[in-house]
Amino acid sequence: MLYMEPPKQTERHVVVPRKPHWWRVAFVLGMCAAVLFLGAEAKAQATPPSESVSHAKVSLIAENASTPSGKPLWVGLLFQLDPGWHIYWQNPGDSGEPPKVQWELPEGFQAGEIRWPVPIRLGSGSVIDYGYEAHVLLMVPIERSPGARGGSASLVAADVKYVVCREICIPGKAHLTVSSSGGTDTASQASEWRKLFQEARAQLPKPAPANWKVSAQSGKNDFYLTVVGVRPSRNVTFFPLRPGLIENSAEQKVAGRHDGFLLSLPKAENFAGPVSELAGILVLDGRGYTVNAGVVAMYELQIE
Repeated sequence: MLYMEPPKQTERHVVVPRKPHWWRVAFVLGMCAAVLFLGAEAKAQATPPSESVSHAKVSLIAENASTPSGKPLWVGLLFQLDPGWHIYWQNPGDSGEPPKVQWELPEGFQAGEIRWPVPIRLGSGSVIDYGYEAHVLLMVPIERSPGARGGSASLVAADVKYVVCREICIPGKAHLTVSSSGGTDTASQASEWRKLFQEARAQLPKPAPANWKVSAQSGKNDFYLTVVGVRPSRNVTFFPLRPGLIENSAEQKVAGRHDGFLLSLPKAENFAGPVSELAGILVLDGRGYTVNAGVVAMYELQIE
């Protein structure tokens, strides 16, 4: 027998008189049907995040419509982000994931690696990420084999997956083809795209100057990156290529020397060494340089 205990009488409740047994059964069945209907309707209305709610607009653009034989065709993933939102560098830091792309190219063509601009530190406290805000262009060279013909940018397409974050993270994906204004402002649009590629190249890290001598040592709790050949600077940041290498939120201390400086990099709490090289981007006074130094063991140093 189906029994439903009536609510206890309180100041906020009214005792409902019992109804005949058949009415109670019909009521329960009706409520169950309503719950199932509402659940099905909510599921039918659920849609994946779109660009209008993901806080990121993603476009695939080309530097030129075509390029001469023997030279790469440069395309780029242009991320335009809402204020306060960001995407991630190739090493995202403590959270997140960098954009991933699967290319659709004409026969005889292949895509090179993404050229990552110098990132910035994002977040605060114990969680620090590496990435980009506002807008960023991730450039990629499209190479053709010797026997390949053509080279039109309009034949390039890509499936892109990314994560855009603020206090929360939203996954996004898009199938992109090279954008075209298709109107009277085509020349103006092409000029704007070329400007974006020029700006992106200026944001790429440069090789460390030939007169620099870079070495790395591994202490008990820290890595020590020594750079000789450049004047000491207090505005120094190191972005490691390898995740889980350093404690991203920890202070990177700089000790000046007469011929350079020493940068202390606390090891990650869960670091599982040893490591043979320290590779990444060294940013001095706003300029990024790629460094790759072999790591040797040493006694612990103290940097005040």
